[in-house]
Amino acid sequence: MHKSADRHEIFTAFRKENSLEAKLLVGAAFKEENENFYKIRLMMFPGQVYYLVKNKDSNDRYTVFSKLKHNDHKICFLNPVGSGVLDSKLQSYLEVRFPLLRAYLYMSLFPVAQL
Repeated sequence: MHKSADRHEIFTAFRKENSLEAKLLVGAAFKEENENFYKIRLMMFPGQVYYLVKNKDSNDRYTVFSKLKHNDHKICFLNPVGSGVLDSKLQSYLEVRFPLLRAYLYMSLFPVAQL
């Protein structure tokens, strides 16, 4: 991973109104300075990278893709596998949904300090 990438922790948890309980670290999302998407790595699927991309027509909606392809100096994302939403009640996290797994994950909006 590039050294300038911000690291955002990803948790599974039980959501209670405006907070998360019993958080368990399950992965991380990385965002490099010059990129407008996050690379998600989940401990359960080592070697697999997912791409979290903000939807063009929305301030609070995201899509998770499983493939990235370069076409003529442009990046294309393929195979949507999940979605993300910023919920104003859950101020420090982005809720990421993977329908196939029937799972909700929570990505911290604030990067952690790199060692």
